[in-house]
Amino acid sequence: MKTSFLNIIIPIVLYLDLASYCHGYISAFYADNGLYQSMPIRKLRNKERREMQQEILTLLGLQHRPRPFKRKAKASAPRFMMDLYNSIEGDDQNVRKAARMDMMELFNTTVNAMKEVYDADMIMSFVNKADRIDLIRHERDRRLFFDFSEVSLDETLIGAELRIFKRKASSLPDSTYTLYIHKMKQGLDFEDKVLELVHNITVESSFKGWLHFNITNTALPWVVFPHENLGLYISVMDADGNEVKPRDIGIVGRSDKHEKQPFLLAFFRIPREVHVRRTREARKKRNKKKKQPRSSKKHDEPDYDPDEMAFSDQSWSWGRMSYNRYDHQVCQRRTLYVSFKDLKWQDWIIAPEGYAAFFCHGECSFPLNAHMNATNHAIIQTLVHSMRPLMVPKPCCAPTKLSAISVLYFDDNENVILKKYRNMVVKSCGCH
Repeated sequence: MKTSFLNIIIPIVLYLDLASYCHGYISAFYADNGLYQSMPIRKLRNKERREMQQEILTLLGLQHRPRPFKRKAKASAPRFMMDLYNSIEGDDQNVRKAARMDMMELFNTTVNAMKEVYDADMIMSFVNKADRIDLIRHERDRRLFFDFSEVSLDETLIGAELRIFKRKASSLPDSTYTLYIHKMKQGLDFEDKVLELVHNITVESSFKGWLHFNITNTALPWVVFPHENLGLYISVMDADGNEVKPRDIGIVGRSDKHEKQPFLLAFFRIPREVHVRRTREARKKRNKKKKQPRSSKKHDEPDYDPDEMAFSDQSWSWGRMSYNRYDHQVCQRRTLYVSFKDLKWQDWIIAPEGYAAFFCHGECSFPLNAHMNATNHAIIQTLVHSMRPLMVPKPCCAPTKLSAISVLYFDDNENVILKKYRNMVVKSCGCH
């Protein structure tokens, strides 16, 4: 069986000491009580809760909990990424349709126009950080800088697109203008910068909307050599070859509204073995850290989070009874819901608030019915178990099909990331 989120969560759920259930609950996890109802799993001690949160972060490919300095959800990049997320992962057809209309009206694009969307494991939007470059105040609307320093070498760039908004130019005569995007390179002298043409487009002065530039070849070296990334430079020429200020033809600069700020989209593919290796390495680091001696616990640190509510004895009895009911039910999919909101991660996770992971539970007893999705081996094993129960165990109830989820979140640099995570949701169960 392939390693997945469920291989971690289910053992944790089974590990929970049911005898201490009455102390309270951690509302981040909800499980099927055997009566087709979901109930919260008991709360954990602070140490256990932190370890569980860290385990989930590891599965999400994150070394630590992101803490974006400013969460500007209505800015251009987050708004575009939210529409992109809803157009793909919307709860129903109306949500997906509305998101696609927003993308067309607000960003002059469609999901189908971005061929890399469905091929990418991760889509990342970069905000313009040109204000962090010294001595360019006189060029503040010409320079663009997108920080690729946090992108891993394991993440393969398959596409990059620059998006710039242009207003209707009311102060200039109706004419055509050519907008050039240059890559800035280091010259022979340290203070000398060389411009290398990347892309150009001709637009009417009356045009209003988003302009798209394919800069994949330009961004590729930034992943491998981020120190060579000196940013991009914008220049504009009129029909007679005279230079014009970008602002004069309506190009939005850094001092304009956040909803129209330029941003960059990058599409990445991540091999599965990379994710497995990262998860393994992160766990090794945590295990090594656990072995190190720690200072004694502070007297004022509570065993349990005081903000959590407690179950009554009646609720615990109901929960104990419902767990016992599992022993007499056949193998099937059960409810398990993970709430990111209850983990208090809503300051960096934009969507979803949580997701239904599900899990498999139940008996694989003779005879195995067709709806149990039993393998041929499981059928043989069941037959032998019926004759020699002490020598051969019953088959196990386990996932037969898993699917992915997508998570939209901010990183520490205020960039927005849409990432797919494989094998996160149980689609069907069977006897193995």
